Amino acid sequence: MLVCLVKGLGFGFSSVALAFTPLKFTHAPATRPRAALQLNLFGDLFDDSLKAQTPYERPLLPALVREGASVYTLQEKLFSLSGEDFSVKDLSGNEVLKIEGFNVNIGGMVVDKLGFKDATGTKFCSVERRIVAASTCYDIYSPGGDLMCKVEREWLSLTPKYQFYYEGDDNPFGDFYAEGSFSDRAYTFKAGGLNGDTIARVKRAPEIFQDVDGYAVEVAAGVDAAAIIAVAVIIDEDHDEEDAKRKREGKEPIDQLDAPKGMWPFG
Repeated sequence: MLVCLVKGLGFGFSSVALAFTPLKFTHAPATRPRAALQLNLFGDLFDDSLKAQTPYERPLLPALVREGASVYTLQEKLFSLSGEDFSVKDLSGNEVLKIEGFNVNIGGMVVDKLGFKDATGTKFCSVERRIVAASTCYDIYSPGGDLMCKVEREWLSLTPKYQFYYEGDDNPFGDFYAEGSFSDRAYTFKAGGLNGDTIARVKRAPEIFQDVDGYAVEVAAGVDAAAIIAVAVIIDEDHDEEDAKRKREGKEPIDQLDAPKGMWPFG
């Protein structure tokens, strides 16, 4: 109908063709950055978005403190002697961390330890479960054996929570904490204090990994990604051990404790 109307106004065919040629290019190329498109592959778990942070002065691994939000894949290796070896990659498929699990016999007690190495294979910290503690606690040591941080599971809270402390026992206030459904591996990290910013989030990624534990870890700008990943691995280890113990005792899996029915884990 538009062609007949134009012809009726006396325009030539070539003029009509020129007038309508630009219409063939109305589909403009996507302007969103590629990284943003990849972030959406993991889906949005929560309504609140990640908030950029001022970098901590002594992060576990400065190379993983980025100026923009980053996503990493945390995959447990299918074939490993300890069963607790992980590979951490960025969205480009580059391995940024290697995590190796091993056991140490201390006075007849077997202690699980995790060694963290950067992309070059250089060890920058290790994680060890504290033998004597009021609650479940993991210490993070430097290669020289100095206590750098600790991760402690809170018992007296309405919902399960893991607190992270730089400087270990010398710091009375948590720098950030994780909360959510740990058994489903779907939880967020909040900066310390009331109403803290959301600085990271973790979710299981069955669409990416099959037959092994695999997670997507999204970290805000300025955040110590190595510390976030360390806590994610500790949560995985802690829940695996707890589930195995409860299974031996004929009790319900620990995921039944994630529901806020009372003072966890006694509710």
